Amino acid sequence: MDKEKLTDLIRNILWAVLLILALIRGIASGHWKAFIILAVLFVISKSALLIGQRKLRKTIKELEGTLASQGRPSYVPKPSEIEAMQSKANAISNQIKKQCPPQPTIFFAIDHEKKPTIFDSKLGGIPYWDATKPYPTDANGRPMALAMQVNFEECPHIDPLPQSGILQFFITTDETVLEEGYGMDYDAPTSQKNCRVVYHEAVNRNVDVQQLGQYPRIEGLENSPVMGEYSLNATQGESYINRTCNSFEQLFANAVKQLYGDKVETPYFDDYLKRILPEEHRDEVDDALVMGDNPMYYGPTEKNFQMLGFPAFEQYDGRPEGCQCDTLLLQIPTIEDSQDGNWCTIWGDCGSARLFINADDLRHRNFSQVYFEYQCY
Repeated sequence: MDKEKLTDLIRNILWAVLLILALIRGIASGHWKAFIILAVLFVISKSALLIGQRKLRKTIKELEGTLASQGRPSYVPKPSEIEAMQSKANAISNQIKKQCPPQPTIFFAIDHEKKPTIFDSKLGGIPYWDATKPYPTDANGRPMALAMQVNFEECPHIDPLPQSGILQFFITTDETVLEEGYGMDYDAPTSQKNCRVVYHEAVNRNVDVQQLGQYPRIEGLENSPVMGEYSLNATQGESYINRTCNSFEQLFANAVKQLYGDKVETPYFDDYLKRILPEEHRDEVDDALVMGDNPMYYGPTEKNFQMLGFPAFEQYDGRPEGCQCDTLLLQIPTIEDSQDGNWCTIWGDCGSARLFINADDLRHRNFSQVYFEYQCY
């Protein structure tokens, strides 16, 4: 007999003894009819209460069973249990890194102290342009505006990026198109109808700067994702695969199988954690699965302003199956201006833009097929 049933039995015996004593006292005093009526009412109310308690306990047990079947334990784990799961998550993270090593990456950061020239790596502003080439225009023939420019001579060199020259990313100046998706073509993301990637292998240092001033500037547009002209510093680092990448789920499942022999039916880390910890404690373990300092689960942060390496998505990797654009050419996240609290860049609801290219095309400096997409929360 369990503790609950034993407690109920003792309680009911005590109530019965008290009821019998009260009835004997009532008979002895001559008021037995009233005591019998009260006894009957008491028995009825007590019976109803017992039935209600049993139903409530049954419902609670059924709910606990449902939660357990969904992998959500009803208990509150001890700190030692949470610490053990954090260690387990760290071990899984390290195993994933063994399967998928970090990739060399160029990271960008805004330099508020430097005023950029037309040749520098920067966001917005007046672009470098060789007048012997036709200036990029959008689907309606409007001149485009410079969103970002990279001077490879100012960057650490990582293959297969160029060692010199200037790479530029232009987008449309059509306010309606900007508002709808910044020039992204949802049906043909590599079309570059309202965005353009241009590479200048040779840079003419004698261009007419006054002539370049005639071109539109992105920071002057109402729906621009770039709010000003900002100089950029580039540094080399490493990026790790993160939980927004398509291949992460299978890597996670493989790591769990290799380390602990557990089979993750749906190869997704959150489903595995649900089997072990209640939701309110899962974040503490979930944080242990951040794969390095840069990629975050809820999409890119300012640390994910990069070329090459692993992308980080706000939603998911939307590239269709068989897409040949397998290399992250550029990722521009939303960046808050640390000086005045405004935005340097903002893509929709604090999202980011990404450009993907085929690795062989990048090696051959062919930028005609670049996959442009942006996502937000």
